[in-house]
Amino acid sequence: MAPVFKSGLKAYRAVETESTVHGGKGAELIVLLYDGITESLVAGKAHLERKEFREVGRHFARALTIISGLRETLDFDNGQPVAQDLLRFYNALTSQIIQAQTRRDLELIDQCVTWVKSVRDAWGEIARRDAIAPAPVKTKERTEPSRLAAARSGAAVAAAC
Repeated sequence: MAPVFKSGLKAYRAVETESTVHGGKGAELIVLLYDGITESLVAGKAHLERKEFREVGRHFARALTIISGLRETLDFDNGQPVAQDLLRFYNALTSQIIQAQTRRDLELIDQCVTWVKSVRDAWGEIARRDAIAPAPVKTKERTEPSRLAAARSGAAVAAAC
């Protein structure tokens, strides 16, 4: 993984709580969205190998749409510093995907897939931990099970894809 993403991945792994979407299934939904990015990149690569450029564009556009949706749902008020790390990750990933498509570079696509899988695995760990026991977050009145709002509306992103 590129050095720029080490802090983001470390932040993911350090997070004790995750986003709230559909009754506490936020991290699970985010994992599915990352799976969608990976599937689109892998399919786009296969089409690129066959020089089916229209299909490459369609699959990469889907991956970029998911990334854009994830970027738009970052909550900088409640999700610092993770939200900032995610923003940097999404921006770098978007740039790499565009370069991979423009250059028709299979290795760049593989690098993007590796990055996405790495961060997806961190979200998977958060989802597993949350399934066992949600971490308490202090509120003004009392401590209660809650979740960090790093991504407010993953459902909207999923619906767009």
